[in-house]
Amino acid sequence: MTYSYLFEAKSIQSYIFATNKLKEIIGGSELIEQLTANHGLLKQTLLSLGLEEGKDIELSRCGGAAFYAFSENKAAIDKLATLWSLVFRRYAPDMEFIHAKAEGKTSIDAFQKAHTTLMADRNHPKVKLPQAGVYTRRFARTGEPVSSSVRVGKESEQVDLITARKRDFAKSTALIERVKKDSQRNEWPVNLTPEEDDDKDFPFHDNRLIGLIHADGNGFGQLLMDLKGSVDKGVITDKQYIPVFRDISESIKRATEAAAEQAVTETLVMERGLYPARPIVLGGDDLTMIVRADLALPFTQAFLKAFEQESQSQFDQLRNRYSNLKDILPAKLTACAGIVYAKSSQPFSLLHDLAEGLCKHTKTIAKQSDNLLDGKQVPSSLTFYRVTTSLIDDFKDIIKNELTTGNICLSRGCYTLETHSKLPNLTDLLALQAFLAKSEVSQGALRQVTGLLHQSPEQAQSRYRRWKEVMIDREPKDWETFNSLFKQLSEPKADFDVNQPQAVPFEDVLSLSSVGNNMNPTQGERA
Repeated sequence: MTYSYLFEAKSIQSYIFATNKLKEIIGGSELIEQLTANHGLLKQTLLSLGLEEGKDIELSRCGGAAFYAFSENKAAIDKLATLWSLVFRRYAPDMEFIHAKAEGKTSIDAFQKAHTTLMADRNHPKVKLPQAGVYTRRFARTGEPVSSSVRVGKESEQVDLITARKRDFAKSTALIERVKKDSQRNEWPVNLTPEEDDDKDFPFHDNRLIGLIHADGNGFGQLLMDLKGSVDKGVITDKQYIPVFRDISESIKRATEAAAEQAVTETLVMERGLYPARPIVLGGDDLTMIVRADLALPFTQAFLKAFEQESQSQFDQLRNRYSNLKDILPAKLTACAGIVYAKSSQPFSLLHDLAEGLCKHTKTIAKQSDNLLDGKQVPSSLTFYRVTTSLIDDFKDIIKNELTTGNICLSRGCYTLETHSKLPNLTDLLALQAFLAKSEVSQGALRQVTGLLHQSPEQAQSRYRRWKEVMIDREPKDWETFNSLFKQLSEPKADFDVNQPQAVPFEDVLSLSSVGNNMNPTQGERA
């Protein structure tokens, strides 16, 4: 008989972003990162129980605040399941989780039974303990009971248990070492503004704009479904089941880490002794990162490209190791991303929700059947948006209320990294940004046209027509360049006409200009 114990932490992003303090967000990220790290909580728990991984316990998944444990020793699984729920509650107060254990004749059977129970456990709410009384003092920022006092600069602050735990982990290095292996803790900012004597100010330039990036791989879920189908058909044997799933999980993890490190190396230069960025989540095929606004797009572009290359390399190695996976594994994985540009004072939780919404929007468009590449591959693509209002809406509402006026949608939304027959290409958009940077007249005229579209489409058309006449008269080649890029980026690819439905890149290129998007990111001030 084989015995299994499955564990998954839930609502991880909500747990991390339940504060607007970057130091506490970092602490929450590091706390989660060290759950399944090499010397993290799980490994320490196994050690305390006298259990050895690979001998007493096998793990088919271990990362992203989740693990699946298997053993032929019932006592080993029982001890782990009993102790882990207690240890986890103390380690990460109030973090939601689901868990289940089962037994079966094979590892596959044990997993399937436990997974069914695990999914059912989602409907069983966990009780918050201990319950606070009526006269309990509450922490003003969260409404949770105060449990301890922490030092903030020269003053002390009474905080709840969750905040205290996050601050305990704020100076840990597990996450940053995965993003850049040779980097040190003092090379990454822990606050957007100094809070303690040893804090360094985030290396902003003239403005205090950030880009919150959320990237997510494409096709990983489908790959797992294909693998499950192969298990059902007997292509993957019971003996291979645990190592195959563990190796695939580790391969995706290594690809994501390598892509993140390559993006850091290619686009981020230390200024005043700090990288102008901070990793928040790096798990599985997910990445969440805060980057100074002018470098957010170059970083995302570099990460998406590197993720394709690294996943291809990892899958090539897997095909060589497991000959029966050659027809199951795709050539590579791609990823989609969302970037939110905003002031550093904006609530992180709302910005993160919007970044996830942008990523989801990108995936929805990129996954449409007529947008898929050869082999039904989803194109690597991204969507970005600059927050200019105090209220942050869902992206669907933003498109409807802010980016659409009459027949004109002012944003193309989903940009691909490579040339695509139907979707706009990021290279063309950057070429348009470069053109406008050299022509203040054209950039000013485009801003006027965009502003007038919200007031009077007829006046906007008239201003556009006048701009066109002046450019053809004075700089005909420049107008040809602009018009060619405009048509290439618009849908349909036609002249601007407010009387016809059309999606244009006006807000997109103006947003890049406003945040100072850097098209030569490594040409900066070095430490």
